[in-house]
Amino acid sequence: MALKKVRGNIERMFDKNLTDLVRGIRNSKENEAKYIAQCMEEIKQELRQENVAVKATAVAKLTYLQMLGYDISWAGFNIIEVMSSSKFTYKRIGYLASSQSFHTDTDLLMLTTNMIRKDLNSQNQYDAGVALSALACFISPDLARDLANDIMTLLSSTKPYLRKKAVLMMYKVFLRFPEALRPAFPRLKDKLEDMDCGVQSAAVNVVCELARKNPKNYLSLAPVFFKLMTSSTNNWMLIKIIKLFGALTPLEPRLGKKLIEPLTNLIHSTSAMSLLYECINTVIAVLISISSGMPNHSASIQLCVQKLRILIEDSDQNLKYLGLLAMSKILKTHPKSVQAHKDLIMVCLDDKDESIRLRALDLLYGMVSKKNLMEIVKKLMVHMDKAEGTIYRDELLVKIIDICSQDNYHFITSFEWYVSVLVELARVEGMKHGPLLAHQMLDVAVRVKAIRPFAVSQMTLLLNNAHMFMQPSGGSNMTHVLYAAAWICGEYAHELEKPEETLFSMLTGKVHSLPGHIQAAYVQNIMKVLSIILSKGDTQHSIKVCKRVSDKLAQYVSSGDLEVQERASAALQLISYIQKELENGDVDDIAIQVAYLFNGELNPVAPKAQRKVQVPEGLDLDVWINEPLQSSSESDDDNQSDDHNNFFNLGGFDKKEEEENTPNTIEQAEKNKKARLQEQENNPNYLKLNSSNDQTLDIPITSIDLPTSLNVSGFISSDKYIKAKKSKKDKKKSKKKKKRA
Repeated sequence: MALKKVRGNIERMFDKNLTDLVRGIRNSKENEAKYIAQCMEEIKQELRQENVAVKATAVAKLTYLQMLGYDISWAGFNIIEVMSSSKFTYKRIGYLASSQSFHTDTDLLMLTTNMIRKDLNSQNQYDAGVALSALACFISPDLARDLANDIMTLLSSTKPYLRKKAVLMMYKVFLRFPEALRPAFPRLKDKLEDMDCGVQSAAVNVVCELARKNPKNYLSLAPVFFKLMTSSTNNWMLIKIIKLFGALTPLEPRLGKKLIEPLTNLIHSTSAMSLLYECINTVIAVLISISSGMPNHSASIQLCVQKLRILIEDSDQNLKYLGLLAMSKILKTHPKSVQAHKDLIMVCLDDKDESIRLRALDLLYGMVSKKNLMEIVKKLMVHMDKAEGTIYRDELLVKIIDICSQDNYHFITSFEWYVSVLVELARVEGMKHGPLLAHQMLDVAVRVKAIRPFAVSQMTLLLNNAHMFMQPSGGSNMTHVLYAAAWICGEYAHELEKPEETLFSMLTGKVHSLPGHIQAAYVQNIMKVLSIILSKGDTQHSIKVCKRVSDKLAQYVSSGDLEVQERASAALQLISYIQKELENGDVDDIAIQVAYLFNGELNPVAPKAQRKVQVPEGLDLDVWINEPLQSSSESDDDNQSDDHNNFFNLGGFDKKEEEENTPNTIEQAEKNKKARLQEQENNPNYLKLNSSNDQTLDIPITSIDLPTSLNVSGFISSDKYIKAKKSKKDKKKSKKKKKRA
């Protein structure tokens, strides 16, 4: 026996330990898989030996290999064997391996129940501690049911180390075996007042996690938590308690009144930013829930806003984001308190982090008033010019429109300014919200009668410069504003100063490259503008205009969109009829008849107006007007489909065509390829990708430094209205000074 023991010790001297394994893997980077496969064979041989120390070393090496992604499930029996060792150093290795490789569905867990129970009842606290730590990783419903009483017994242990681990372990037991919660709750409640702060903190964590699912069940613990909040100095425990109170306050409003004072004291005294944020967050929730019963809480709100400003000014991006997030919650109930910090929010728009910029944009939406709307929109537009990234610029455009149009344009004092803003936004390159801008232009023109002359003048400029929107610019869909421009100029054509210029701007240019629905709008509104020209011009001039329009309108007939073709064909027939009547001398009558086609004004209708219309008596909207026709039999359908296929004989035609186009040999395919390449080479209109004689590549590219931006004459800048507003303010101030003097 002694000889066998000595032999085992000599063999251990030549075995690889964990350090040797790690060193070998690092030195075998080229053949790492081969080296690890060799080590696996050595480990399997070591696990067959009777020496527990050798097995523990092998399990330790397997644990490291499992971290590298290798499967060690085949060694489950060996891991359990090392776990059952009486020596703590080996037991710890076994439990570590089990915590990494075992899971709730592992079949071998049934073999560990009695062994874990034995370790939990061990006199050595570290045996029980390592068992609890590993059990938390792979506890199953069966293990939770069988070991719940043993773990609850440890809650009354005289050693704080075991009490703390047992409290935390009970949460895992509750998840797997909920029936254990009711008998364990009184003991768990006692641990909230434990003498050891670690046990207290663990109990608070468990109760707070349980309360996240159903806070109402833990309302009775509010006095205990209130005492802990006013006496504890553990910041992490205070954060948990304050979060719990935030969930309990909506259930018991009287609790909120008691919380204001201690939370305010914590906000004043704490230097921990995480605790400060949770206190502010809970104060906001409390004040929202008790706002009706506690009207005088402006001081608490001001304190929260001032502390949030400190968070937003911090260099830490996470704290800055949390500060903006909490500020948005205050904005909903106390907008005036947040509006005082508008300058700070505007600074956040220049932050490098896009999430912070977007959060600042959300805040600006609620900070708008009639006084500062123009100023905020101007800063956002300047920021849009400097911003990088199309996604953020698109978000800026949407936010500008949301800010201006909220509450049915409640904060807009000058609609001329808003129309000029929309036109400026339409001229920004690369934007993807053309339909939104078009909808706003139409909505403002229809709703506000006084703005129509100015809107028509601006839309005319857009039509005259339609080429700006037809440039390919990364998926931009700003061409949709031309739909709104054409509709507004046609519907309110009597406001046009130069109707002929507008008319031919919709007939010239690359109109065929516009989307179908925009071309359809062009055709329809060309006729509206033509009716105005007919009512104002003389006979000869009207005939000339009709001839020019009919010549130009022919391009719409060849459009690829069916709706455009139909409208253009009908318009051409109408124009030819008008031209004949004009040549016959019937000028006044034909002008009046054409005007009648587009007579009447379109008024805005509320989205829910149809709901207010009462259904007449005796009318049942669910009854069929005509009974639905009976479906034909399947045999008839089959016969029709067969007749259809036989008539066209599509299958035979395709096959013949494929046979004719298929090259007979590989040589024939090569000849066709060479002929095609030769044709491309000789074709001057074909762009060559690789051209060694291309002299245009040597032309140097020079950047042009323009001192001023390129502007189109006629467009009115929104800055004009901001300057006019400032001049009015200055005049009022000077008058007040003169009166005082």
